[in-house]
Amino acid sequence: MDEEPERAKRWEGGYERTWEVLKEDESGSLKATVEEILFQSKRKRVIERHGQVRLGMMRHLYVVIDCSRSMDDQDLKPNRLTATLKLMEAFVEEYFDQNPISQMGIITTKNKRAEKLTDLAGKN
Repeated sequence: MDEEPERAKRWEGGYERTWEVLKEDESGSLKATVEEILFQSKRKRVIERHGQVRLGMMRHLYVVIDCSRSMDDQDLKPNRLTATLKLMEAFVEEYFDQNPISQMGIITTKNKRAEKLTDLAGKN
């Protein structure tokens, strides 16, 4: 019978003091620490998923957002437009994290017309 290599059980090893990472600000809030932990874990996932981020690739992107009356529908809470803008905020942050020298602009559509809301611009 082959012997399996002996593995240490989690309770047999040392313990991690995960609570020591949390630090309160002047007002007693943990929000800044939690945001920093989330940011670090997000960066770690991006690096694991994509390997090294290519910094030399410059992209130009226009995002088109529908601003018609149908975006006032409340099938998404509080309404479609607000949900879209919240997702756009996360998308823009992620886009510039992965493409730091790229540029992005926004075009809105309403009443069968398109209007350039912003020119192409970078993160800075």
